[in-house]
Amino acid sequence: MGKRTCLVTGGAGFIGSYLVQALIREGWYVRVLAHRSEGGERLRRICPSADVLFGDFCDRKMAKEALTNVECLFHYASTTLPATAYGNSSRDVESNLLGTLVLLDEAVAQGCRHVIFPSSGGTVYGVTSRSPIPEIHETKPICSHGIVKLSIEHYLHLMSLERGLRYTILRYGNPYGPRQILNGAQGAVAVFTNKILKRETVEIWGDGSVVRDYIYIDDAVSATVLAASSEGSTNQLYNVGSGVGVSLKGVISAIEELTNLKAIVRFGSARPFDVPINILSIEKATQELGWSPTFSLREGLLRTIEAISSAQDENLAV
Repeated sequence: MGKRTCLVTGGAGFIGSYLVQALIREGWYVRVLAHRSEGGERLRRICPSADVLFGDFCDRKMAKEALTNVECLFHYASTTLPATAYGNSSRDVESNLLGTLVLLDEAVAQGCRHVIFPSSGGTVYGVTSRSPIPEIHETKPICSHGIVKLSIEHYLHLMSLERGLRYTILRYGNPYGPRQILNGAQGAVAVFTNKILKRETVEIWGDGSVVRDYIYIDDAVSATVLAASSEGSTNQLYNVGSGVGVSLKGVISAIEELTNLKAIVRFGSARPFDVPINILSIEKATQELGWSPTFSLREGLLRTIEAISSAQDENLAV
């Protein structure tokens, strides 16, 4: 039997690069579609056996080339984040929603049989009435990012009905770990760790009481690979988190304890698109996929701290 073939859009990004590594270890033939600015050359060094193409997933000609002879599409490219989409919904819709519809249409045309889509467990539910949040909870996102993610979920269901496309939706919590961007608009663990290690000020939107579900990157990827390989995951959606909530203040306290450093914190105005608490129920993934996270927050933080500290030491030595 030949290798299973897949395309990973956004495969040079944080989650995508770990996913590419994991799929290659599992024996997949992996093609990646990425922008040069996303670290595609670095991915070639990390995963020399990956077939890396550079281009835009919204470009139909590029999508056709990338999807040729592909049986499974992992669509991990996104042009916005919750923060960057705020106040700019038209760009979010035009690039992410319409661009994804072009990609999915071409996937069907090229005979791709299965799509794995990373939705946002942190934004699609909105302000919730229960915690942890099960997949059957109503969805009332309060930001463009969540609305667009939820819209893509609905279009995947529609394309399944109309054209027979199989899909699996994974609603991630807050993945973190080594290789995450250290100065980005999301990724509190990496940003906070980097600031604390460099003795720089950590800036927090609000009073630090916002609670999130942090999942170590290896756990997020293991759930993804299981979902892609499970027949029972067809046309299903799963929360992928730790099932445990931690406040921003709690994250900082944990980093302080593990680094033996005191954080310098400055609190700012709360952001209107941040829900107060988001903890995901992972019972469905545990029962149907046989998956559960293996890394505690402490273990994940230790690995992240070590990686960021080592990178800083290497830069100082240059």
